[in-house]
Order: sequence, then C-alpha cells, then structure tokens
Amino acid sequence: MTSSPEDKACHSPHPSDTSSSQRLIVKATVLRQDAGGVWLSTPVSTSCSGCQQQDSCSSGLVAKALPVRQQQLFLAGCADLLPGQQVEICLEPGAVLQSALLVYLLPLCVFICTLALGHLQSWHELLQLGSAVISTALTLWCVRRVESGRADQLQVQLVRVLPDISVLQQPAGCAPA
Repeated sequence: MTSSPEDKACHSPHPSDTSSSQRLIVKATVLRQDAGGVWLSTPVSTSCSGCQQQDSCSSGLVAKALPVRQQQLFLAGCADLLPGQQVEICLEPGAVLQSALLVYLLPLCVFICTLALGHLQSWHELLQLGSAVISTALTLWCVRRVESGRADQLQVQLVRVLPDISVLQQPAGCAPA
C-alpha cells in the first residue's frame, strides 16, 4: 500500500490545530486491525532511557534487566493501516498531565488527609487505616468515572504514516543518475 500520509483522513490534525511543540508525538507500530480502527503499540519510556549515566547507575542497571514494556492504544477510524506499519501519533500534554494528577496525586492526598483527620479525631489506628483505605477506594472509583467521561480529550490522533523502507528502496535495475 503506497498511499501518501495526506490521504489519511482519520484524526489527522488540521493546520488550525496547535503547533507540534505543544503536542506529545510518539512513534507507534500497528499491531492489528479491529472494528472501527487499529491497535497500536508504543514503547514505555523511562527516565533512565535518556540518561547518560545509566551504565554506572544502579537504577539504570535494574531498568536494563527488566523486560521492555509496551503500551497498547486504540486509534479509531483508521482501518486502512496494516499491521507492522510505523506511524506517528500525538496526544495533548495538558490532558495527559491532568489524568496523571487525577489518577496518582488525588488518591494519595485523600489517603494522607483521611489518616490525618483520623489522628486529629483520636480514632483507633485500625479505624484510621480502614477509613483511609475506603476513602481512597472511593476516590479511585470516582476518578475512573471522571476519566471515562473525558475519553474524548485523551483520544490518540494520527500525525502521519511513516514511510515503509521497502517503498523507499529502488529496484535493482535502476541506478541513480
């Protein structure tokens, strides 16, 4: 399939969209086609992958010993992409940051605040811990509901289809001029 990236109408950003410096752009590989879109795989990057000292750092050595993780994302509306194709996708960084704060920071703050409230009220330690766990579980449930309502803000958008190496190679009989 040798269609150009401009032919792709699925979730392509329009020129009026924000500039590329305000978006998170990641390379992904098409895993499989599904009804209404495709599943993509992106490597999970860590802070160690960009560090110059990873050979002499214990955290870098541990990171090398662990298997490389892959994250799977669904790209709706792009059923014409084939498994194995490389694409660039983007997300809005503000939406990603807001989700991270909701998922990680809010439950931690609720847990700590519930423990502090229980301590100020002179509750038994087991009651403090139980109420903190229950309030954190309720917070996580609420976060899940809020995030499912924000799913449209966290949609993956196709930036472009990367050229396939087999398409770029010239036939053996053609020599460059």
